[in-house]
Amino acid sequence: MGNTVGYILISYDVNKLHTSVKSAMEKLDYRDNFQYKEETKTYYLPNTTLWHPKKTSSQAITDLKNTCRGLGVTLEKAIAVLASEFKAI
Repeated sequence: MGNTVGYILISYDVNKLHTSVKSAMEKLDYRDNFQYKEETKTYYLPNTTLWHPKKTSSQAITDLKNTCRGLGVTLEKAIAVLASEFKAI
C-alpha cells in the first residue's frame, strides 16, 4: 500500500505555520490548484490540501513529515491518497 506512483492528493493539519508548510511543499512541486483539460477554470483546493503529479502516497507523507520537522511544526494528522480519477465543481 502506498507504492503506486501517480496523482497524489494529500490533506493535513498542523499546529502552526500553515503558510510556511504549504510554501515548503510547493517547492517540492506540490500544487494547490488544477485545471481540467480544455477548461479555463482554475480549481483551488482547501488550504491544507495539495496534490502532486508523480509521487506515491508514502512519499507524500514522508515529504510532509520532513517539511514539518524542518520547520519545527507538529503534524497533527494527514492522509495521502492516489487520485487517478476524480471530478470537481
